Order: sequence, then structure tokens, then C-alpha cells
Amino acid sequence: MDVTSLLAGFLLGIAAMYLISAFLLKPSQKDAGTAPEASVTGDIKNLFDQLWQTHEQILNEMKQDLDNPDFQFHREFYVLKKNWGWNRWGFHQKGPCLAYFTDDHNNLSALLDALASHKLISKVEEAGKKSIKFRLSEGLVNLLRGKKTD
Repeated sequence: MDVTSLLAGFLLGIAAMYLISAFLLKPSQKDAGTAPEASVTGDIKNLFDQLWQTHEQILNEMKQDLDNPDFQFHREFYVLKKNWGWNRWGFHQKGPCLAYFTDDHNNLSALLDALASHKLISKVEEAGKKSIKFRLSEGLVNLLRGKKTD
């Protein structure tokens, strides 16, 4: 085996490892130790800024809720109508909870769809309950907490 063959094999091995790590591994595998949902890309930040312009009232309400010491660690919230009876929809919550009302926010459904499509929230299924419950991602929590308001 000559030196040229050894050097060529070494360089091909490095190139193959680079290509595998750059294109085939998932981001969570490359960045072990950082939660994928906790990091926020520039595209998501831009999306959030656009959503803030359109849905400032509800997003600001969510921000205020997360800034409240009573709710700072809450990640789940309910979407309800004000005239729904809490027990009628299988809603049995111990302690304080976050709830947003479609009566107060006309475009709440559109906002939730946009956030869900970008994995900033996820729907939580509860067996035997008809209430609509969502979970905030840490990425959205970070965006909300970092948003400067007037």
C-alpha cells in the first residue's frame, strides 16, 4: 500500500463523514444536548413577528399569562367559548389554568392552525373529554417572553 492510496482513502473518509453529518443526520442528532423545539430559527422568528402583527391581542395575552408568576411554568391551555359550561365539556381542572375564549378573539382558530403547522403548539388529546387543549412549545414560550411590548 503506497502513501497516495492511504491519503486518498483518508480524505474520502473525511468527506463521507462530513456529508453524512451535514445531510443525513437529524438536527437533534447533530446538536445533542439541545432540545430541537427550544431553539428558534430565523424563519420561525419571522413567522412569529408576522403573527404578532395580525394577532397581537391574543399573543400579548399569552405573553402576560406566561409572565405572571402563577402561570410561568404552565404550558397547556384550553380554548373555549364563554357560554360553554365547564362541566358540560368534560373540563375538570384542579387549580388555576390558562384558557382563551373564541368569543374574545375572532381569529383564534387561524392563529392556532398557524402555530400548530409550525410545531409551536400541539393539540393534547384527553380521553373522555370534549374540551380543546393545547400545549405550548418551549420555542413559542421563548418567543413570547422575549417579545418587547410598548
